[in-house]
Amino acid sequence: MPKSSSEFYFPQLSADFVKKQEDCISQKRFPCDFPEPNDSLNDFVNTWYSKHLKSLKEPIIYNSTQNSTETVRFTHLGTWSNPRFYRIEKSPSGLRGYYGKTNGLGGYDAGKRIEYKEKILPDENWNQILNQIKIANFWNIQTQDPNMILDGEEWILEILIDGRYHVVSRNSPGNYGGEEYAKLCNLVMTLVKK
Repeated sequence: MPKSSSEFYFPQLSADFVKKQEDCISQKRFPCDFPEPNDSLNDFVNTWYSKHLKSLKEPIIYNSTQNSTETVRFTHLGTWSNPRFYRIEKSPSGLRGYYGKTNGLGGYDAGKRIEYKEKILPDENWNQILNQIKIANFWNIQTQDPNMILDGEEWILEILIDGRYHVVSRNSPGNYGGEEYAKLCNLVMTLVKK
């Protein structure tokens, strides 16, 4: 859990990158279309996503790289649906699945957690996840969504394996060229929910 209400769940953009953006805007060198770096989010998106994960009472993953637990978390923020997460953790004591939902709206209010479940998963589920990570080429997908979509569903997938962290965010990926990524997110959801 975050130590304060202002703590982000995802790494922030570096000060150098933010200055580069500000310089471009102040000097009116438009478009300022250089890509944001991987595995970090701008403050607007980070605040949005973080408030939902905080209301879901979820842990921060990216700063746990020294931990022996490996984690895969799919967070679903639909504009008009309840925010929810599906998390799978592999630790020396086994494989566990976690699910939570709030009464908020993914595009708006965070709400309060109204549902939480956890269960033991069969160890072979981890190999299914690793296989789909490989098929989706997850480690090489850009963090930020190249599509500009103003409505829909944010699909945020964080993976921490062997001390390596990566986050990818896509809006309605099954409809906009992210089919293998969507299959990976759906697999995490299915394994936790079944």
